[in-house]
Amino acid sequence: MQKVARLRFQIAVCDSSCTDRQEIARMAQEILAGEDIACEISSYEQASVLLGAMQGGKSFHLLLLEPVMDGMGGVDLAAALRGQGDDTPVVFISADREMALRGYEVGTLRYLEKPVDSEKLREALLAGYRVRLAKREILLPGPNGQTRVSPADLVYAETALRSVLLVFQNSQWESSVKISRLAAMLPARDFVFCHRTILVNLAYVRMLRHCELELLNGKKLPVSKYRQTELREKLQRYLERRSNGLA
Repeated sequence: MQKVARLRFQIAVCDSSCTDRQEIARMAQEILAGEDIACEISSYEQASVLLGAMQGGKSFHLLLLEPVMDGMGGVDLAAALRGQGDDTPVVFISADREMALRGYEVGTLRYLEKPVDSEKLREALLAGYRVRLAKREILLPGPNGQTRVSPADLVYAETALRSVLLVFQNSQWESSVKISRLAAMLPARDFVFCHRTILVNLAYVRMLRHCELELLNGKKLPVSKYRQTELREKLQRYLERRSNGLA
């Protein structure tokens, strides 16, 4: 099986309670592992320290914040970020229901009550992950120089001699990027190797047969017998997420 390093979903947890901070981070790690989303979770006791880290260049895809703390709280942090034009998604986690109203002032993605319900945290994490994917583009070498590509538009990629053929719905072109590098740049739960030389976007798979899959456009791709089980499991999880509005 081909192993590739995956870009990680970067999350910051900021809570003044060490117990709550550790529990939120543990739950998030467990939930995302179950969703096949590689993540890295950083924990902060003080919002001012988190703000300083972000102003110093640290980047996150999602912030899980306690709204009110001694000194700077999550509400203050979110307001400061919005004032700087930073729209990183924010989830407030608090035992105070009034904080849900404060969240609207700074455009929070979700508000969760303590103690945190695992299913509600899962929904909030996946909402943040979808925001990340919707915004994300990757830069790939193409025939006319570096080209911006939205992962959602890529149907499949296949190695071709010394290049990789990128196939989209209405076009295709070759890139010098290595397919292992390309896989590392794409969301792992949506893209899977059906063959050691072919990386396919599950969103475009219509049917899976023995040693073959069919795309929505009728194109058929080979499936290695060694990857049949993994592909079937990932496709099933993808379809379940889509039916639940979480794809």
